[in-house]
Amino acid sequence: MQLLAILLAYSLERSVTLSRNLHWRRIVLRWQQWQAKKTQLGGDSQEKISEWRQHLLGEVVWAILPALIITFVVLLVDSFLLSFVVGVLALLACMQCGQARKAYKAYLEAANLGDTGATAEQLRQIRRAAGVHDAAPVHDLLAWIHLRYYFAPLLYYVLFGIFGVLAYATLRDMKHPHSKAWTQLQLIINWLPTRIMTFGFLMVGNFGKALPVWLSSVGNTPQNNFAALSKVAAAAEQLEPGHEDDVTSTALTTVALLKRNLLFFIVLLAVMTIAGWF
Repeated sequence: MQLLAILLAYSLERSVTLSRNLHWRRIVLRWQQWQAKKTQLGGDSQEKISEWRQHLLGEVVWAILPALIITFVVLLVDSFLLSFVVGVLALLACMQCGQARKAYKAYLEAANLGDTGATAEQLRQIRRAAGVHDAAPVHDLLAWIHLRYYFAPLLYYVLFGIFGVLAYATLRDMKHPHSKAWTQLQLIINWLPTRIMTFGFLMVGNFGKALPVWLSSVGNTPQNNFAALSKVAAAAEQLEPGHEDDVTSTALTTVALLKRNLLFFIVLLAVMTIAGWF
């Protein structure tokens, strides 16, 4: 069932435009806004909830309540069809990154036309979609977007079902306080997807060159998932531009690598499903 849900969700994501109101990010933000309004109304219970939510654990637990409720209802009904439909919808709602796709297409068009100003602006849009504040090359940003919006939801759906994909997307998209604890939480939830996704790079890229880099990343060196992803991708594939004015070849090469990598894991999941391991 999981394999069919993943295949259907990825197919629909390419062909169906989902209303913004159905994006999981919008649902999570509405939930947080509703809770903030309830807290402002006062009351002893709301004050206790507000105090509890001052801590990161309380904020996280309160944010993932919609994911818990949806999962509980699905388990309570205990219907194969409902689980399948909700699984597909959950994947669809969590994989929405239309802004990044639109910016990437505009980036390629501007680069091919030689419009440096428009190219730089679209690169900023891609950086914003990736959630990366520091300057980074476009191929690293595309790999990070793919990890957060495609591969990690797939992995957490395979491992933990509907709750896994919804909980991950909640922690990815929710409004949060900027703190060391939050940064550590993001490192934790993206650590496993980063290492598994980059392991796929070994299988579909330059295994001998990328293996030492991947082993170093498993030892958590560097202490940064974005850097680990970038380093393994650069080792697995030739990402240097052909000449100084070439700003699209690395992006196209990275997208091709990501597609091969995703296909590898889908085939692997299919083999494991046939073998009865899922």
